[in-house]
Order: sequence, then structure tokens, then C-alpha cells
Amino acid sequence: MNLSANMKRTAKIPLHPGLVTKFIFVWFLCGYSSFGQVMLHPGVLNSKPELEFVKDMVRSNQPPWKQAFEQLKSSKYSSLAYTPHPFKDVCCGSYNRPNIGCNEMVEDGMAAYSQSLMWYLTDDPRYKNKAIEIINDWTFTYQTNTQSNSRLVVSWAVPWYVNAAEILRYTPSGWKPDEVLDFSNLLTEKLLPYTTDDTMPGNNWVMSSIEAHMAIAIFTDNRPLFKSAVERWRFRVKTYIYETSDGPVPIASPGKTPHQMTGIWRNVSPGTVYVNGLGMETCRDLGHLMLGFRSLMYGGEYAWHQGVDVFTPEQKRIHDFLELHAGWITGAQPVPKNISGGRLLLKPGSPMVSGETKGYDLEIAYNHIGKRLGNRLPATRLMLTQSRPESAHLWVSKWESLTHAELPFLAIQTLDYNHPGKRGD
Repeated sequence: MNLSANMKRTAKIPLHPGLVTKFIFVWFLCGYSSFGQVMLHPGVLNSKPELEFVKDMVRSNQPPWKQAFEQLKSSKYSSLAYTPHPFKDVCCGSYNRPNIGCNEMVEDGMAAYSQSLMWYLTDDPRYKNKAIEIINDWTFTYQTNTQSNSRLVVSWAVPWYVNAAEILRYTPSGWKPDEVLDFSNLLTEKLLPYTTDDTMPGNNWVMSSIEAHMAIAIFTDNRPLFKSAVERWRFRVKTYIYETSDGPVPIASPGKTPHQMTGIWRNVSPGTVYVNGLGMETCRDLGHLMLGFRSLMYGGEYAWHQGVDVFTPEQKRIHDFLELHAGWITGAQPVPKNISGGRLLLKPGSPMVSGETKGYDLEIAYNHIGKRLGNRLPATRLMLTQSRPESAHLWVSKWESLTHAELPFLAIQTLDYNHPGKRGD
């Protein structure tokens, strides 16, 4: 495995029965006390050692990576016949009505990332050529995004493109330096303002915006911008997931009155009580809830790969969220009457079916809270094993069974923002 000079092998760990012993890598981030330092690349959802590990598992036909890779390979987003549809002016109204380029903007990003993963895992140059084509087409076409859903659609789209771009930029893909610069300018000049607008709704919208904000900061090596994204994450995780230690009611989103917050959290179920792990959108529907939670976990993973551990301080909050909802989803626990009237929705108008676990690929959260930090997560583990392998989903779910299921942990030196240079873990 070809590792950068600032990585060292530290210890061997068994990963899977019958597998060759692998290594934990410690990333020593030299000079990390300065926010002027560049980022570690590739360093959003996966580091290079992680991608190499996944590649080894796929090539040796190990489960669950083999099955997850087959899903990726057969996806329409990985098809070499995929045709991008870039728009100069994207127009996204409420609930994407009108929808002029909104779906295409996100789906082309999904394709760019899927093709980039295929390039890395197969070494087939046709995939990297397709991924570069998609990114360049949008880079040289896109100008604006308008109407009420513009901030949300941009926040959904950006992380897909950046995850693809990180792989392409730091492999011998042939992506030209001037094209990389043009894409970087697209991110900072045309897309970043949508993702940093905190006047957007404080629900899943802002969680997705934080993920996009952090992705742009990493790709452009902008550590002050990265720091501001991390600070947003640390505050907003507390406004999205409730703990009794927050007080008798959830922490309010900026600009919202107590009456508005009650309406947001309880939706049409005024009898709902606030319990540890309840989410802002639990009483709305699980679809919107998981959009927000997944983006939070992706943002946390981006930070982790840059040496900042936001999971450890919030491990109880995330643990309680996972076990509460996994218990309901798997049917291990019934939804009590004092939570949304005992009835949760998958999406508006569609009741949750107990035991239907497909679509709940929360591998990153499980890895950090369960495996790394040693918290018991029996309901979450059951949900994951029943759900695997998971594909990519609109609008944010990113092939987690392939990239993070049973992923060995890479210990990373972290930064304590209050004491620059001091480890934060």
C-alpha cells in the first residue's frame, strides 16, 4: 500500500475471520496548530488507506464488500453509458416544484462519485474519464440556482461532486490542473454562499448545508472555512437531537420562538414527550429525519479525516438517537403512544412498517459510537446487518455498506480548537 510520508504503521488488528491481518495507521498531522495548513487528501468520506482496504476486500470477494460492490457496479450511476445533463440556470421551487435541473444536479453528482469509486476500485480508466466528463460539464455550464429550494439542492449536490473530485485529484486520473482550478472556483464563487446561509430552515436543510460547507473547505484547503463548518456542526447537532441534559425542551434553532420550536418538534402530535435521542424530525417522518442525520454523520466523518473528532463529545447523544430509532425500525421496541401518537411515518402519508430495515445504512455513526468508542448498540447492529448491502439513495446516502461497513479504524491525531496543537481525543 502506497502511503504518504506523514503516515506510520502502529499496530496489527484482526479484521475478519480468515482475512490477512491489517494495520492501523496513525496520521501525524505536522504543524497542525495552524489553520493555514493544507488539508489531508483524499480526506472527505474516505482516506487513501481506507480506499485501499476496501479495494483489497472487493478483490478478495469478502462480504459485505463484494455484494456492496456489485450493487455499485450495476447501478445506473456507474454505467459507462451515463449521460450528464448540466444546466446553466437551475430552478428549484418548494418541494422542487418547479424542477428545472434540480434532480439532474444531484443525480449527476451521484454519478460522478459512483464512477470515481469504480475507477479507484477497478483501475478501469473509462470510469475516471466519465467522472471527469460529468464534473467538467457542470463546471463549465452552471451559473445560478434560484427559488426557495436552491440552498437545499446545492447542499445535497456539492458533497457528491467533492467526494468524486477528491478521488480524481489525488489519483493519476488525468484530471487537468486548470480543470481542477475551475472546479474549485465553481465551489467557492458560485456554490459556497448557498451552503453557509444560516437563515435556511434549521431542520435537515442546515445539516446538509454543513456537510457541503465542510466538503468545500477541505477540497479548497481553507482551514478557517473548515473551522467555521466544524463550529456549525457542534452547535447544530444539539439542536437536531435532544438530550434531557439540554433542559426540559430542545435547544432552539436561531430565530425560532418557543412556539415555533414546539410545532417543529412535535409536528401534529402535541402529546409527544421529549426523550433522550429524539430527533427534530422524528415526528415528521423518518425520511426527512435521516436526511439530516446522515449529513451530520458525513460531516463528522469529513472532520475526522482532518483530525477533528466531533463524535466523542456527542457520543451519548448519537448513541441514544441510534438505539431509540433502530429499536422502533427493527420492531425490537414498539413506538410508545407518547411519541407521535405511537405512529411514525417513513415519508409523508406512508406509515413505517416495523422490521423494514432497508434504507437505514448508518455505518459511519455505528463505527464511531459503537466500534471506536465502545458503546453497546444492539438494535443499531441488528438494523445494519439486516439492511446490508445498501445502495446510494437520493439525496444524500453514499454507498456506506461499501465504503464503511466493518471498516477498520484509523486513529487520527486531533486538534483541540481551544488549545491549538493539543490532541482533542
